[in-house]
Formats: sequence, C-alpha cells, structure tokens
Amino acid sequence: MQVSGSVVLVTGSSRGIGRAIALEAARRGAAGVVVNYLRSREAAEKVAEEIRRLGGDALVVGADVSRWEEARRLVEAAIGRWGRVDVVVNNAGILEPKPFHEMEPRDWQRMMEVHFYGALNVARAALPHMMERKRGVIVNISSVLGLRPEPLASHYSAAKAALIAWSIAAAKELAEYGIRVFAVAPGGVDTDMARVWGDMDWVEEEIPLARLARPEEVAKLVLDAVENPYVTGDVLTVTGGLL
Repeated sequence: MQVSGSVVLVTGSSRGIGRAIALEAARRGAAGVVVNYLRSREAAEKVAEEIRRLGGDALVVGADVSRWEEARRLVEAAIGRWGRVDVVVNNAGILEPKPFHEMEPRDWQRMMEVHFYGALNVARAALPHMMERKRGVIVNISSVLGLRPEPLASHYSAAKAALIAWSIAAAKELAEYGIRVFAVAPGGVDTDMARVWGDMDWVEEEIPLARLARPEEVAKLVLDAVENPYVTGDVLTVTGGLL
C-alpha cells in the first residue's frame, strides 16, 4: 500500500517515534494523518502544524487507547474526517523501569493496558472499516526487549512480546481480507521515553554501530514496510546490530 493518498493513524504521535512516523507519512504524501496524544495537546498540535507545513492534512485527537471507548472514538474521528483509515500504527507506550520484586499488580496491569490492549483496541475499532474495503495495514511498534528481555523491564518486555505474538496470529487471520499486520521491534532509540533509563551510554556500548537510533530511521523502516505488499506476519528489527 502506498502511503501517498492514504489516511494514516498513529497513536502516541506527539513525540518520539510516533511523531517521526506521522511526519514521514506527511512527507510521503499521506492524504491525512491522525496525531494522537494522551496528555500533551500542545506537543500534538505542533506536530500537526509541521504536517501542514509539509503540505499534508492533520487531525489532532486526544485519547487513552487503553480504554475501548476512547480508542473507538479515535478511529471514528478519522473516519468522520476522511471517510476511512488505511494504516494504523500502534505506537503509544510507557516505560517505567522497576525491579520485579518491587512491582505491584497495577504496574503489570498498566503496562499491558497501554501496550497490548491499547493496540488491540485501536485495531479492533478499525478492522470493520478495513474489512469492508478489503484494504488496510496495521503496524504494531514492539521493542527489542520483547525479543531480548532485560532487567528492570520484565513487565514492559512481556507486553511487547505479547504484541509480537498477536501481530503474527492476526496477520494469518486477516490476510484473506486484504489486511496486513506486522510488528517493528526497535532497539535503543534516542527519545525522551528511552531517557527514563538515565545515562544511555551503557546501551550504546552494546550496539555495534555505537549509537542509538534516530526516530526518523525507525519511521522510514515502518513506512517502507507499509509500502511493501509482501510484508505481513513479520517482526522487523532495527537495532544497529544489537540483534
């Protein structure tokens, strides 16, 4: 599917990887880009302004995708504006490093709600429209930690691994409807969220390319895969050699 002329919905796109994907979609001529945020409307509006400067059309929608009704409202807002959703990128996420023995049930629950159920909610809301049109792409932004778990992130790793498993299963179910599903698992990326780990020098030392990825590098991989009609059920890594 060509991004040019498509309507692209990116969750968690007020910053980081989501922001980069939204802007790259605009550069590729998307007919419309949905910029989703949870708390920072100001940041989301700035992304929308950048999209418009690139010649694109943008819609800013605040929604907590971990809640079904809000995820459905997010998708319906896009359909109300453009009449369709062609590409969904489930990127919304949180990262809260914590030793396992200090985690409370709510820590696990919230991590699954945002990463896993958030993606399921948005995908489920968009699917009836995609299935009717026999056309659509769902991209789930996972993480290298879903493939190679690390200490202090057992809940995050579990949620991202679940997202990978669901992506593969959904791709097999939805192929007959002309809908592709795949996951992208970045390694260390230079974002505000990643910086909650503190000094990232230890990560860079493990990466053969000796640096974190730029959000724009991940965004290009995501949209290149959207435009490749043979990519479905795949888990695409972009790790600088870490994997």
